[in-house]
Amino acid sequence: MKRYQTFFSRILFLLAFTAGLLAVPLAAAPLSVAPDPPSLIKHLRAELSSKDATRQQDALMDIIMLNRCEATCTVSFRSIPDKMLRVENETGAGTAMDLNALVPDLMKTYRSGASNGHRLMALSALINIGNARALEQLATESSDRYSEQSTRVNKATQRSLAAFYLQKYPELTEKMGRSKTFSIEDVRRAERLQVRLAKKESKTAV
Repeated sequence: MKRYQTFFSRILFLLAFTAGLLAVPLAAAPLSVAPDPPSLIKHLRAELSSKDATRQQDALMDIIMLNRCEATCTVSFRSIPDKMLRVENETGAGTAMDLNALVPDLMKTYRSGASNGHRLMALSALINIGNARALEQLATESSDRYSEQSTRVNKATQRSLAAFYLQKYPELTEKMGRSKTFSIEDVRRAERLQVRLAKKESKTAV
């Protein structure tokens, strides 16, 4: 479990560190306000579907940066030169902006992005968004279903999903055993158990 969490943490750190470095030149220049969230989602979707690898990459970097914003923050964009957006988390939980609308586009990029790097960035974005249905789909898809996908991407997917689910459901550690694997049904059982325990604690508290 520790090995999976370390691997996952390193991926997120490297992506965040790279994004931070790339954002510095924009932060130093006068910035104007980016489009409102609905228009921004539409823009990012268009950039992800572009055949230009650089445009795809810039959009992925923007999504990762937005997804890292858990409180009030200002994001300088790569896909919209000299633009920034101040994001405020009114709920106090999760991320400041709901990016679930981009999940289908990120899944497409994950499967057929311009390079392994693009696919790994899309994977990182999907893991961070944490859309249950999308992650379940990633976990159940056959490794050889998409011939253009490399072994490197498949292994990174398995490790990232393992780290995500183990962090959310620590009890899966016992289920993994010597095989170091678990099924999506194991995840579903852990989720149901967690819900039952939460309800039980809620009744006890009352």
